[in-house]
Amino acid sequence: MRLDFKGFELKSLDDSQGEGVFSGYASTWDKDLYDDVIVKGAFAETLDNDYGGIGAGIPIHWQHKDDKPTDIIGETLSAVEDEHGLLVTARLDLDLPEGKRAYDLLKRGLIHQMSIGFIAEKTAFVQDGKSAWDGYREIRQLKLFEISLVQVAANQGAEVLEVKSGRAISASNESKLRAALDSLHEVLDGIDSADKKPDDDTDDSDSTDTSTDDSDDSKRKDQKSFDPQWAEEYKTISDFFSLEH
Repeated sequence: MRLDFKGFELKSLDDSQGEGVFSGYASTWDKDLYDDVIVKGAFAETLDNDYGGIGAGIPIHWQHKDDKPTDIIGETLSAVEDEHGLLVTARLDLDLPEGKRAYDLLKRGLIHQMSIGFIAEKTAFVQDGKSAWDGYREIRQLKLFEISLVQVAANQGAEVLEVKSGRAISASNESKLRAALDSLHEVLDGIDSADKKPDDDTDDSDSTDTSTDDSDDSKRKDQKSFDPQWAEEYKTISDFFSLEH
């Protein structure tokens, strides 16, 4: 058996969900330049048996190179078949110079295509013309080994939908941030209420008056001071922005 390669185009970029992450179609159901058609369902068995059913851990290579460890520049986070093709989300290893360089090229649009490395396990010839020679190879089942970033791809139909930078917010950190922000709003609301509260209308102001300038200043200072609980909430906000996601 020989290892086949099929390539697909990457297009648009985004920066919303994590440093080094990109997503797009590693395969489509369209006919490629070699007159091959991969059909929906062809990836089902290899995704289940080789990649945990969710398509995680498929190696990302550079130009199908595989002679040294640094040729593996990332891995998929997920891969799923949809109506258009094999939709993948992957993360490049930015600790590797090769991974960082590939990511920079993606963001600049200088690299915008992918290619898959696989073995065709079940195929059929589909005649689509008058002659017995008019037709194409239909790939009905394959074993997927890797997905590569390439400069020139055989299939121009698939595309990278997003290339992402920045950091994603995990569920646990999001809840911490929301709780800290809620506490911040409570403190600010308290300060606003104290500033806007009207003076009490009482006749015995000489004996019970607590709205003097000195007491008002003291209240405002107390409300704005960092008590232990507020200090902890503030630290949560600060820590969040230094977390590695």
